[in-house]
Amino acid sequence: MLRIVIPDEEDASMIVTQARKNVIATHAGEHLHSYPQILIGVAGETRCEFENSAARVARGSVLMVPHSAKHSYAGQGEDSELLVLDLNLADELVRSLETECSLSFHETLFSSPQSVELAGEIQPLLDFAGHQLAQGNTGLYRVVNQQLVTLFLTLISQHYAGSSREPLPPSLRLDVLDQLIDNSLDEPPANQVLADALHISESHLYYLCRKQFGLTPQQYASARRLNRARTCLQQTRMSVTQVALEHGFSDTAAFSRAYKRFFGRSPRQDRDGN
Repeated sequence: MLRIVIPDEEDASMIVTQARKNVIATHAGEHLHSYPQILIGVAGETRCEFENSAARVARGSVLMVPHSAKHSYAGQGEDSELLVLDLNLADELVRSLETECSLSFHETLFSSPQSVELAGEIQPLLDFAGHQLAQGNTGLYRVVNQQLVTLFLTLISQHYAGSSREPLPPSLRLDVLDQLIDNSLDEPPANQVLADALHISESHLYYLCRKQFGLTPQQYASARRLNRARTCLQQTRMSVTQVALEHGFSDTAAFSRAYKRFFGRSPRQDRDGN
């Protein structure tokens, strides 16, 4: 698997809002952008990992990536392909869509990394978009490109707004939330999975987590995973590497950084009782 590290040097104000195809294949890398993106699965599967969450983007899956959200990506096969929307939130087109959809994209779609499944609605449009983008830089390419951005961003916004109409419950059901997190320690569930288990929308989940804990859903899940990992270190003889992998971290280094940032001590210090 080819691994590519791309430095982030873009000026967000200079980014052109656009739709583009990105053939990931088996490439992998780590980067961040100074502007938000929407990743839509066209074919195959691409895995994305953020500091406190992970998501798989398959055909019809949609992943919202906030600006400056450092993440790694890895194509899971030669057919892995994405439709990418690069967004300049100050762009007149994007601002007009915010107005039409009655949403602040920064505060909703891009409040945190989050994914939705629009497979049934979006799949018939993916092949159409791919065909249009394959036409290249023709005279009407820019017009068609903006129409594709409008189409997909509107569809995603409508899905988001539609899922936010139910009354807010007064609090989260912690028994359900904690059980789901504990049952998936090795692969942290995405916000959509947590929200579905609680029968609320992602936006309601985010709202209630902030209200109850002052944390985002993924920050809460990460804190619970780290506390479980600490118990494991102190009460078992599992190696630090094994504890890291069984609690959803890609490697020991990532686990140690998160652990020390949260507890102020390294995993080995807690293991040794120093």
